[in-house]
Amino acid sequence: MKSIILKNGSLLTLRKVKKSDAFAMLEYLKLVGNESDNLTFGSEGIPLELAEETAFLEKVEAMEYYTMMIGIIDDQIVSAGSLMGNPRIRLRHNAEIGISVKKAYWNQGIAKAMLNELIDFAKKNQVVTMIHLSVRTDNTYAIHLYESLGFKHSGIFPRQLYINNHYYDTFLMTLDLNA
Repeated sequence: MKSIILKNGSLLTLRKVKKSDAFAMLEYLKLVGNESDNLTFGSEGIPLELAEETAFLEKVEAMEYYTMMIGIIDDQIVSAGSLMGNPRIRLRHNAEIGISVKKAYWNQGIAKAMLNELIDFAKKNQVVTMIHLSVRTDNTYAIHLYESLGFKHSGIFPRQLYINNHYYDTFLMTLDLNA
């Protein structure tokens, strides 16, 4: 668990998600999915029932190559992030990173704090050495953030997202922890 004072003076607590967070996570994901078109899901959230989300979070707690974290302000989830590795031996060194932040808390340093915690997890576990992500090509704020943390452009995924009857390309970006 880590606490950070944000630009607006709020106290952000970052911690690993627990299975008891399942209901709050499902509600959070519906909310942020409705607030942003930069995510891979919309207001429907993720397609899991409470029991499924609870079981999933319980499994995550035991995995060495996967972690999920939440950011909390005033007992409310305001951010979520994950570093998802792969159980296959030949792919285990790779992980996908993803984050979201409630719109009311954008531009407060939460995304950077969350990303740093997830990257630190990867460095400490010594299994993951390559982190990758995809980001909409028009999401300049996020691209700048990722670049500031050392992520490099590694390709384009044409028409990866389909939102409101329109296709969007994404950049593929990578962070080599051995570089």
